[in-house]
Amino acid sequence: MPTNNLKSKVPTRGGPDLEDIVASAESALQDMEQEYEVWVAEDVEKISRLLEKARESSPAPEALIDEIQGISHDIKGQAGTFNFPLLTETGKSLCKLIQKDMVAACQRLDLIEAHVDAMRIIISQGIKGSGGAVGKSLTSALNQAVEKVLSEGGKK
Repeated sequence: MPTNNLKSKVPTRGGPDLEDIVASAESALQDMEQEYEVWVAEDVEKISRLLEKARESSPAPEALIDEIQGISHDIKGQAGTFNFPLLTETGKSLCKLIQKDMVAACQRLDLIEAHVDAMRIIISQGIKGSGGAVGKSLTSALNQAVEKVLSEGGKK
């Protein structure tokens, strides 16, 4: 049995207070919030460029749509941390469309574009929090459109 040399090297007293650690983390998140808006705008532009490439083929190549899904998944995961829950919901809706029915997603690039447009509006207007009634209606409309497309199998 190897000896446990770590225990003697770790102090049992001292170190930063929990409040200091939390305050430092919150400060770091606030500093990153401004940067996040730039990062997420770049991600939305990547999706837009992939969408343009996808339009060049009919049906759209699954690899491009899969890449769009990966970026929207990242947006969905990060946005809530920076107080953009509408981006989270929009990314979630787009991911659902692509994950549930890749064929429908490849056929309905117009619906992917609607998600991209919504993301652009949220970012450009700096809509944080729930977005009120407008935010709710926006995400509701996207979710309803996705549900309709999924139930119809992508038919227009």
